[in-house]
Amino acid sequence: MPKNTNYVRLAASPQLTDGTNGVFSSVDLSAFVDPLHNLAFHIVAADVQITTDAAPYGMLNSTSATGGNSIGMQIATGAQTEILRPNDGKVVFHKFALFVNDADATTSYTESTFDVKTLWPNGYIAVVDNLTASIDASADFSATMRMTYTITGYQRKVSANELAGLLIAQTQT
Repeated sequence: MPKNTNYVRLAASPQLTDGTNGVFSSVDLSAFVDPLHNLAFHIVAADVQITTDAAPYGMLNSTSATGGNSIGMQIATGAQTEILRPNDGKVVFHKFALFVNDADATTSYTESTFDVKTLWPNGYIAVVDNLTASIDASADFSATMRMTYTITGYQRKVSANELAGLLIAQTQT
């Protein structure tokens, strides 16, 4: 890590639309990424959480969603329109959860996370200027639910060879 590193934290909290179409929010990195000058954005931490405006303290507690419903939360490079597998080279952060609301009104929520350091031990070096933060669910939880994401990193110089390899990995379909 460079001696005088200026960390940047990007955050947003878009509202989910009603239904099960998911939310795919674009994150503009153009202020931090410049392939012509070999500048990349080195992501060292990221997170995605879901909250709801209706329940106390923002906790997810939906009585309209029944059974075991899966929820995928992710940050990936490029303009994504669906949740990718965690082992895809474009995935920066991945979390999946199971929300269970059974007939006895017993509610549980479990999640597993693949954070940046798990997927990329030295951090993720983004050389493309667009990320997508996304959440998608197998059930309609409500239009009052929000996805809150944070991305922390810093701008750094990369070699021409490293830049070429990263551009191919982050832009291939």
